[in-house]
Amino acid sequence: MKKIVFSSGNTDEKKLKEIKEVFLKGGIVALPTETVYGLAVLSSSKEAVKKLYEIKKRDLAKPFSLCVANKEGAFFLFSPLPPYGFRLAEKFWPGPLTIVFYDRKGERKIGVRVPAHKTLVKILEEVREPVCLPSANISGEREVTTSREVEEIFSQKIDLLVEAEPPLYNKASTVVDLTFHPVKILREGVIASKEIIETFVRKRILFVCTGNTCRSPLAEFLLKKYLSQYDPFAEKRYEISSCGITAPQGASLSLEEERILREYENIEVSHYARKVERNFLLSSDLIFVMEKKHKEFIVQLEPLLEPRIFLLGKFLPQEQEIPDPIGKPFEFHLEIYNLIKEAIIELREWL
Repeated sequence: MKKIVFSSGNTDEKKLKEIKEVFLKGGIVALPTETVYGLAVLSSSKEAVKKLYEIKKRDLAKPFSLCVANKEGAFFLFSPLPPYGFRLAEKFWPGPLTIVFYDRKGERKIGVRVPAHKTLVKILEEVREPVCLPSANISGEREVTTSREVEEIFSQKIDLLVEAEPPLYNKASTVVDLTFHPVKILREGVIASKEIIETFVRKRILFVCTGNTCRSPLAEFLLKKYLSQYDPFAEKRYEISSCGITAPQGASLSLEEERILREYENIEVSHYARKVERNFLLSSDLIFVMEKKHKEFIVQLEPLLEPRIFLLGKFLPQEQEIPDPIGKPFEFHLEIYNLIKEAIIELREWL
C-alpha cells in the first residue's frame, strides 16, 4: 500500500494525477472526508467495485453510494428531484448528506453525496467521474476517522492511502431516501433528523415578474404579512420569495413600491433583486407569475415546472394578467398594488 500526504490543504497537481492513475488502474483508495474515512473506487470499474465488496465483507444487495465533486454532477445522476430534494441540496451540499433517489433512467435507487472536504473535492475534480465511497470499515463495525486506523485494518488490501485534512465531524453522513413521502431517514448522522424534516415540511412559494423590483416583491411581502396574520405557524410552513426573468442582480426595490409598502402596509423592507435561476425554480413548490410571458419563459427553461406555475391574476374575480408599472405614474403603481393585494388575500385562503 502506498501513501500520499497533502499538507495544510495544499493540493499538489502531481499527486492528484498519481491518485487518478491508481483509480484508472482499478485501485482502491482510502480518502478522508469531512465525516469519516472512506474507501473509494471508480463506479465504472466492475472489478474494483467487486473487490471493494469483498474487503468490506458487504452484502452484495446493498449498493454503494456515489460521491461527486459538485451539485450539478449529482443532479445529472438523478431523475428529476422533487422540490424538497433541491432544497436539501441547497441547504446541505456540499456537506455530510447522502440523498437517495431514482437514477437518471428511473430504474433503480442510487445514493449520492457532494462532499465539503477540500482535498477530496480536488481529487474528484481530477478524476472527473463518480466514485463509490463507503466508509472505511468492515460492514457492521464502527466507522474509522484516522489514517492510522485505516492502515491497521486495510493496509494489505488497498492500493493507496491519502492523508490530508482530518475528518471534521468524526461521524457518518445523514442518509435520506426521497422516494418515500414523507421522506425516510435511513441513517441519522451529522445532520439531525429535525433539520431534514423542517426542510421537507417548509414549502417554497415563489413570485416571478420581469425585473423583481416592483410586482413580485410586492406580492412576496404582502403574502408574508397577511399569511402570518392568518396562520401563526406560517413562517415554519412556508418560505416566500421572489425573482425576475431579467432582474438586474442586486437592484433595490423601486421607490414607488417602497413607498406603498411603508405608507399603506406599514412594512419597512430591504430587498435586492434576484434573477431567475433554474435550480431555485426547481426547488419551489408553487410559482406565481404576473404575465403569461413569464410562464412561457420558465417552461421553456424547464418544461417540468409547468404544473407548478399559476397566473397570480387567477385569484382575482376576473382572471387577468397584472401589468408592469415600471415607468408609470404613482397612481398606476397604486392600481397594481391593489390588484396584487386582492389576489394575495384570495391566495391566502387557497393555501
